[in-house]
Amino acid sequence: VAFVRNNNVFIANLKDGTEVQVTDDGLANSIINGATDWVYEEEFGDDNGMKWSPDGTKLAYYRFDETAVRQMHMPVYGGLYPEPYIFKYPKAGEVNSIVQVFIHNVKTGINHGVAVPKSAHYIPRFFWTNDAETLCILTMNRHQNDLRFLITEGRFPNNRLGVREIFKETTNTYIDIHDNLIFLKDGHSFLWTSERDGFNHIYKFDYDGTHTQLTEGEWDVVDFFGYDEARDMIYFSSSMNGPTQQHLHAVNGKGIVTTLDNAPGHHSADFSANFAFRIHNYSNANTPSVYTLRNRKGKTVRTLKDNSSLRETLSEYDYSEKTFFTFTNDSDVELNCWKILPPNFDETKTYPVYVAIYGGPGVNTVTDSWGGANLMFYQYLAQEGYIVASVDPRGTPLRGRKFEHSTYKELGKLETEDFIDFAEYLGAQPYVDAERIGIQGWSYGGFMTLLCMTKGADVYSAGISVAPVTNWKYYDTIYTERFMQTPQENESGYEENSPVNHAEKLEGALLLVHGSGDDNVHFQNSMEMVNALIAADKDFDFFAYPDRNHGIYGGNTRLHLFDMMMDFVKENF
Repeated sequence: VAFVRNNNVFIANLKDGTEVQVTDDGLANSIINGATDWVYEEEFGDDNGMKWSPDGTKLAYYRFDETAVRQMHMPVYGGLYPEPYIFKYPKAGEVNSIVQVFIHNVKTGINHGVAVPKSAHYIPRFFWTNDAETLCILTMNRHQNDLRFLITEGRFPNNRLGVREIFKETTNTYIDIHDNLIFLKDGHSFLWTSERDGFNHIYKFDYDGTHTQLTEGEWDVVDFFGYDEARDMIYFSSSMNGPTQQHLHAVNGKGIVTTLDNAPGHHSADFSANFAFRIHNYSNANTPSVYTLRNRKGKTVRTLKDNSSLRETLSEYDYSEKTFFTFTNDSDVELNCWKILPPNFDETKTYPVYVAIYGGPGVNTVTDSWGGANLMFYQYLAQEGYIVASVDPRGTPLRGRKFEHSTYKELGKLETEDFIDFAEYLGAQPYVDAERIGIQGWSYGGFMTLLCMTKGADVYSAGISVAPVTNWKYYDTIYTERFMQTPQENESGYEENSPVNHAEKLEGALLLVHGSGDDNVHFQNSMEMVNALIAADKDFDFFAYPDRNHGIYGGNTRLHLFDMMMDFVKENF
């Protein structure tokens, strides 16, 4: 087994208890072996910095040199003297880690460096092919719009391995990194999802550059679940039935697609190694998850968990169903929405509205799936007499590349317009009190809340912003530059849609909340917003949670936060 201790890679023999140290230069806040740095883990979504070859004779691993990356200092309270927590965090436009990939030969004990081109600013993934001698390395430029697949080939002096390019993809915006990759046993082809035709679809690519598109249509493939090579069948999920839905499918090498389920809602699965069985997870907006074991034909072999006790508990409460609808914004774009009405709703009366949002790339809030704890809070709001609603603005996923990438280089602009249009649409309904429409969001949703409370001050009377980004120059390189390029290249994109630059427009009641120990969206964001609001002579409420991170939880913390939010809602929405 391979593991990391003190930023170094070790291999332990579980039979005799011996241990081999693979690297010896690991150093906190300087050199990381076998794991990823902060921004890779957060934004490329993978903290596994080591992978064994198929035969277990070689171990590929990352080496991050983050020496030149600037440090964040966060005070940690609780002791007599607050201690600083120091970690490396590259902000937009700043220096990133220098990343390398090495291959350790277990038999010889030699670490071979892989010679990737200097143009490879990022190495977001590496994968072993079916050949234990061949590693595939994915590289990207800093703008993340040029993706290359390199495979190890040949050996250079000084124990360095050469590479050969087998795949290239470029775009004028950005390319999302994912794990929808399967190398085929023929040794010269692979399956990969690409947005090259405007929607995310499955392709078979050959090392010589030829390719076959296996799925097509105005919908997106969401996830690979695997490839049954014996039956030539790829299993995947998609938005084929609309972005609020997720269904399971199979497609063969000829591009013939079979849908594995038909019930409206959200389906996902975990397949057995030979694809003879799957653990199927199904839910919809008003039905908790049901887990069943199904065979290859889709027949239910066993119900593993049906959440009947939860459904029984919910039946004892005055539960209001979530319903879906659409509205057309001022730019003539139809947007997906949901709403929850108060129990015993009377259309002759008028109600205040709580708009729950996120609104950022990669996340939909309008999905026909079980909402868990957030849904319970929305039910409580409904029981207290509020209409709760949400909308997915432009820039959100599962509606194709053009829709999601429409916000490129101007995060916040189109989304704010859509949220303002949504409030105006709601306010025009006979059962809505247009003077009492409030908005709440967390993280990207907190960013959007601040923009709506300033740019949209005439439609939103109150807002709750939790852990918001207030200027994208304070956020990390990989996420921010993917959508915005660097502040040096796109100054207007950063400044024109930063809430700190619109503080003087605030009119309604605002609650701003942040954890002082947030290593993701730093406390600095809210401090800058507070300063801007003070300079603009604006009244607002502010609350800090000492040492809490971006999730703001632990002990009584989350209950305290939602109690405070509810008090604010009752007073101001």
